Amino acid sequence: MARFILQTLQMSDIPSSPPSLPTPSSTNWRLYLELLTLSGFFIPFGHILGPLVLWLVKKDTDAVADLEGRKVLNFNLSWTLWGILSCGLGFLVWLVLVLIAIIKAANKTPFKHPLTIQFLK
Repeated sequence: MARFILQTLQMSDIPSSPPSLPTPSSTNWRLYLELLTLSGFFIPFGHILGPLVLWLVKKDTDAVADLEGRKVLNFNLSWTLWGILSCGLGFLVWLVLVLIAIIKAANKTPFKHPLTIQFLK
């Protein structure tokens, strides 16, 4: 019986090293950045400060987090401006767009933030 098992197993079937534990990928950082936008409901200007802190921490070590962080910050800064100019009417549109961005980030689908001024390039 043992001989049969040894014959059926090829050495190429056995992995050379054990699989490594999963690490947070760059797409997860995008989701974290989008989720931190909701911190504005609890902290004044948290929709800007939350993503800003995470972006400042990760921008030098992760190129995708740097790019996505700039996108999220530009979006939040732009929509803060649009909200002020529209006397708060842009808030509902911003909230819907934030929720769409979070869902797209969770599904690892690209999302282009609309009506965004490129403050950070």
